[in-house]
Amino acid sequence: MIGIDNYLAVGSVKSAWISLYILSIVWGLLYMLRPLFDTSSEISDMEGGEKKSGGFLSRIGRAYDVIKDNLLMQFFALSINALGAASTKALSILSWIFFVLTIIYALAVMFIEQKMIRAIFGLIFFVLTLIMTSLAFKHGW
Repeated sequence: MIGIDNYLAVGSVKSAWISLYILSIVWGLLYMLRPLFDTSSEISDMEGGEKKSGGFLSRIGRAYDVIKDNLLMQFFALSINALGAASTKALSILSWIFFVLTIIYALAVMFIEQKMIRAIFGLIFFVLTLIMTSLAFKHGW
C-alpha cells in the first residue's frame, strides 16, 4: 500500500478527479440555466408575468437532477478510493466511463421520456459505483 501523498501524485488519480471536476462544471452550468427554461417550477418571468413555454429547454431540470445525483455518486466513489489509497488506472478509466454515460443519460432524459431508460441507466450507474468502491477495498484498505 502506498502513502496518500504518493497516491495523489499519480496521474491516473488526477485524471479521475478531473472527470468529477468537469461534471461539476456541467452541473454548475445547468444550475444557472435551470431557472430560465425549466417550467416545472412556480417561478414566473418578472417581465412577462407568465411562465416560459414548454419544450426541449423546459427539461433542463431533469438533466440537472441527473448530473447532480451522478456527481454525488462519483464523488463518493472517488473519496472512498482516495481515503484508501486504492486503485489508480482502473478507477480513472471507470470515472471517465461514468462521466460519458452521465452526459449521455442527461441528454437522453432531455429528449426521451421513458421510465425504462431511467431504470437501465440507474442500474448501470449503481453497478459502476459498486465497482469503483469495491476497488478501494480490494486494492486499498
